[in-house]
Amino acid sequence: MKKKLVTSVLSIALTIGLTGCGANTAMKESPTAAPVADSTKENAITLKLAMWDSDSEFLDSWTKKVKEFSTVMPNVKMEVETFKSDGDYLQAMKVRLAANELPDIIELKPNFINDFKAELLPLDDLSVTAKNTKAKQFAVDGKVLALPVISFPELVYYHPSVFKELGLSVPTTWEQFVSVLTEIKKSGKYQPYAMGGKDSWPNYPFNEFMPMLASGDENYYDKIAGMDKPFEKGTPFYKSYSDIQALYDAKVMGADPLGLSNDQATGLFEAKKAAVIAAGLWYLPQYKSKVGNIDDIAAFPLPARHSETEPLKVMTFTDNFFGINNKSKNKEAAKKFQEWMFSSDAYSFYVNKKQANSVMEGVKADVPFLNDFYKTNKFEEFNYRPGGENFNKYVNSIQLDWKKLGQEMMGGTSLDKIANDLNDKWAKARASK
Repeated sequence: MKKKLVTSVLSIALTIGLTGCGANTAMKESPTAAPVADSTKENAITLKLAMWDSDSEFLDSWTKKVKEFSTVMPNVKMEVETFKSDGDYLQAMKVRLAANELPDIIELKPNFINDFKAELLPLDDLSVTAKNTKAKQFAVDGKVLALPVISFPELVYYHPSVFKELGLSVPTTWEQFVSVLTEIKKSGKYQPYAMGGKDSWPNYPFNEFMPMLASGDENYYDKIAGMDKPFEKGTPFYKSYSDIQALYDAKVMGADPLGLSNDQATGLFEAKKAAVIAAGLWYLPQYKSKVGNIDDIAAFPLPARHSETEPLKVMTFTDNFFGINNKSKNKEAAKKFQEWMFSSDAYSFYVNKKQANSVMEGVKADVPFLNDFYKTNKFEEFNYRPGGENFNKYVNSIQLDWKKLGQEMMGGTSLDKIANDLNDKWAKARASK
């Protein structure tokens, strides 16, 4: 009895002693013991990331990869919101901006950065920023506000089997390009060009990029910001849009290019019912996922020149920037996510999935198709640069959308009307600055 009594007293004393010392664990035998505190749960946060991509398979795989960040920071739960197009995404983010509800991590196109610059946290202090070969080119007011993930050339894809069947050569000038498409039309077997004009954006290789290529100036947008009439005859805009008009007037994009969505148009190309389509390198994995192989697809540069003595320039696009909301309550976690994304295997995963060029020092992408393109074609790289503050102010003021101009042209609006309207609006926007 004495032995049992002593043991009980010691047990009670030990329990009281532990409680008195502030211990956060207790012996299981004690029915009144406090639950074990989980510091991970106490500090748990949700890090919200928003992004877009037209390739649903990529969105699914990258969303899963992103969630691996929780192995680095176990207290962080990644919440990923995805959009099918950058247009839908931009509209949604502008609504969130007005409501002060932007996610912690924001994906941006280069021309979105200026619109959101007041909301973005400078990233110059991150170690991965210094290793990003393109980041400083897109700095705003001397500050890196978002880190790009990839770069890629804009291409014209075609089916080599169709060209061989019809005895066609790869075009190297604009006149040859329109002529080749016209010959395909004459054959009656294939739609020459797959255009999903119902969605405005698929015409961007023409209506958005060709004026820049015609100017030969990577800072073209900032240059026209200082002009009252940058769209009149004789300008790079008017010259390139005259070429684009010739393409649309050739009626090589099917009976109703404005009646087809991009999904329907790419479906025609993937089924080999259409022979040609222009898009960035981003389209290649989408094509492969639909067709199952890349045996009958090749690419050539968009031949936006009139003579083979002129340099052949290829638009090189830097894309998929990630920035941090400077009003985020989880800025430090978001910074660590950026460091993880650009320095772990997540980066190679992203680049290889997108089949694009790496922009990080020491990381090479495994893209055989792109390597073959560089070996087969001789051209000069032309880097896309978004305009600065003044350019974007005028663009927003007159609601200029290059891609919608393409829709207007396909619908029959004359180039002179488009140019005159733009000049009037642009001059007024500059006068009211």
